[in-house]
Amino acid sequence: MKSILFTLFIIGFSTQLFGQIEFRDGTWDDLLEMSKAEDKLIFVDAYAVWCGPCKRMSKEVFTQASVGDFFNENFINAKIDMEKGEGPSIQRKYGVTAYPTLLFITPDGDLLHKARGYQPADRLINNGKIALSKTNKADEFATRYDEGERDPAFVLEYIQQLNKADKPTESIALQYFQEQKEVEVPLKARIAFEALKNMDSQLLQYVMEGKATIKENYDQSVIDEKLVAAAESTINTAVEFNAPSVFHQMVSSLEQMELSPALLQSVERKYYAQTEDESAFLESIKTSLESESADPGALAMEIYQAFPNSKSMLEYGREIFDRNFAKNMTVENYVTGLSLAIGLEDFVYMEQIFETMKMKPNPNPQEKRQVEALYQKAKSFLTRQLKPQGN
Repeated sequence: MKSILFTLFIIGFSTQLFGQIEFRDGTWDDLLEMSKAEDKLIFVDAYAVWCGPCKRMSKEVFTQASVGDFFNENFINAKIDMEKGEGPSIQRKYGVTAYPTLLFITPDGDLLHKARGYQPADRLINNGKIALSKTNKADEFATRYDEGERDPAFVLEYIQQLNKADKPTESIALQYFQEQKEVEVPLKARIAFEALKNMDSQLLQYVMEGKATIKENYDQSVIDEKLVAAAESTINTAVEFNAPSVFHQMVSSLEQMELSPALLQSVERKYYAQTEDESAFLESIKTSLESESADPGALAMEIYQAFPNSKSMLEYGREIFDRNFAKNMTVENYVTGLSLAIGLEDFVYMEQIFETMKMKPNPNPQEKRQVEALYQKAKSFLTRQLKPQGN
């Protein structure tokens, strides 16, 4: 637990120091009051501390001047950890099921627009523009549907509008297919894909029957994002009901949908982490390391996040991290090393990580300050953690 708290704190500290978007502090009620007072929508980066794409956005996107200028001018900006404080209640209210999720909220607390996954600067700004233009037409389409409009192209757009408004889609799609028996496979597959929320849904069968159509009409990144989000929901079901057969069927379906081996292994590890299966998790990590594109630092962070209280797992995480850190001295990897040191309660290792990072060729002044600040925060954090209770 202590190591998780440290990572949450240190990533937030890093972002506050060096981000171009000005993220506000305060409770959710405070943010709503700011929104009303300044007559701006609220932009929320709904993240999890272990999420790699979240960290990439903080490092690569939120720091861009064009992004900062646009969002600071138009929104009350907030970064909220979905696993701490008010985060879980916000996660439930707005249906956050994947990270990062970017929420655009009205001053009254209503969801206006949502985007999931890593967003490059242009896409993030475009999502902001969509929110500002208030283009969601879900209610209008719902009225037309209730009045009996059933053209497949219309239903596809209706499901897409419901997705934008983060409203339920699965039951509507299943009901539609129950009523309309003659929908052609290409449109049926697209409607099912847009409505898909779980890998154990009948909708998946329609998606698989029209797999070629899906690949023709969607970027691979969109397909991957949809499948991974549906898989994560199914994993929760499999764990809740102790149903490993549900998990194994999900894996088979993902293979048939040709999810990349790296993403499939990552999805499998989410299940192994939730079921506390260290052996299977470790075997999957070792398999991933065999790939030429493997990122030992990212895999070490996965280990650290999945098993923060397992000394043997953390030691293996340190082993694979050490193989690569000197060759890839990014701030993200630096945070992983400091986090492993916290988890292992090892001041000597922390010092080694710091000294190695200082050897990075030609760091800019900002990065030098960041490296020093993060080290001091890590050192202070571990000192407090190891201080005897009552002193």
